[in-house]
Amino acid sequence: MTGSADGPTAVGRFLILGQPRSGTTLVQTLVNSHPACHCRGELFDPWQIDDDGAKDKRLEAVRERDRDPAGFIAAMLSDAAAAERGVRWIGAKILFQHNPRLLDTIVPAHPDWRLVLVGRPNKLAQFASLAQVRRTGRWVDTEGDADPPRIAPDPRYAASECNRLENEDFLLRAWVESLPNPRLVLSYAEAATGAADARLRAFLGLGEGAPLTTPLHRQGQPVILDRFENRDEIAAHFTESGRADWLGAEVGPAGAA
Repeated sequence: MTGSADGPTAVGRFLILGQPRSGTTLVQTLVNSHPACHCRGELFDPWQIDDDGAKDKRLEAVRERDRDPAGFIAAMLSDAAAAERGVRWIGAKILFQHNPRLLDTIVPAHPDWRLVLVGRPNKLAQFASLAQVRRTGRWVDTEGDADPPRIAPDPRYAASECNRLENEDFLLRAWVESLPNPRLVLSYAEAATGAADARLRAFLGLGEGAPLTTPLHRQGQPVILDRFENRDEIAAHFTESGRADWLGAEVGPAGAA
């Protein structure tokens, strides 16, 4: 419970679900800009425990978490954790490559948890964003000074990775739709342009107020084809395979990846 002028208020739980570079961190920052909400972040990163930017990389800590993932997430999303932060909504971010017990047993055991599924329909943009940040090691940009390198993948490799991302999206969405949990499906473009604001507020019962904000800046070039050194090869391959719509600008200037 958290206190209010009208007495104690029940704590709600939510999860932000998606893939790397799909916009989940962007949505996390939007949610965390509201004083009633706190998303603790990527708690089940296989390499570390990322608690909203506080990273515990100790192998012992990761092993202890993975021995009892149900107990770990229960503690991290407990009423006490919410009260400590003074919020009435507490959540975490779950990605496709995280502990499979989350999808298999833990989340289905909590039908009251609200699920926010974030997808990025432009898989070439998602692939390029992932390849660029793997080269720079800079997963977020809060300064607005990122200078992402152009990449030159074999177009067949780029296509295969786009296929994988699209198939994972399909499976994740089918899993979410199989659950009784309240759910909200958002696109990267909605989150990056402010169009998700009203939908997130309604879903979490936040009411009207100041716009949800993010400190993140886009790292990749606005026109997706400009992210490639071998742009002619990429353009020809994706045009011939019916994905020319992935080559242009994904969103306006406010995008964050």
